[in-house]
Amino acid sequence: MMLEALQFAWSNFVKLFFLFCPFFVLNMFLSLTEGASSPRKRHVALRATRVVIVVGAICYFAGNGFLTLFGLDIEGFRIGAGILLMIMAQGLALGNDTPTATRRARNVEDIVVVPLSIPIIMGPACVSPIIIIGAEALKDPAIGWPTFLIGFVGFMGAIAALGAILYFAEALERIFGKNVIRIFSKISGVILMAMAAQMIAKGFFAYLDSSTVGQKVLELLAQ
Repeated sequence: MMLEALQFAWSNFVKLFFLFCPFFVLNMFLSLTEGASSPRKRHVALRATRVVIVVGAICYFAGNGFLTLFGLDIEGFRIGAGILLMIMAQGLALGNDTPTATRRARNVEDIVVVPLSIPIIMGPACVSPIIIIGAEALKDPAIGWPTFLIGFVGFMGAIAALGAILYFAEALERIFGKNVIRIFSKISGVILMAMAAQMIAKGFFAYLDSSTVGQKVLELLAQ
């Protein structure tokens, strides 16, 4: 049981860490805090990390209630989340990820919640998979509350890792340089596109298996 719980926590850590797109977030953080002093940058990183912890915890623990409240099927929600993640990943891989001077806040403290924490870090494409993972874990009879809680530790680890990247942003910029960070950001977009494709495919085939219409479609395809 403990081994399964640790595997679940590790899986959550890896998924969320890549969903955060750490190099993209690092690039945006450096651009948005350009000109600020090192202590203020570190202070912003710590405050943003706290906000992300709160938002992530709400999504993870209240995800099942959210789907139930609005009468949403988890597989349909998975397909929608996968499409949203695919759009975001395509923009990340092909678009411009550097804020212009007009988008930078005059007071660097003003970016902590919006736009840094939400939506740059915890955007819809990141929130939706967290809701799905939390809701799926609660509905799975093989996953008890101890495993569910240990799984949240994996999320906390991913958030802490991202917070550390932002806290040491200036050092990472000196080591890698902005161009290398941007390249890694583009590569993470490709990884997210693969994750999105898996989400869409899994949701689609699960929907076919569970619905009457889907069963008929499968019967037709089997002929």
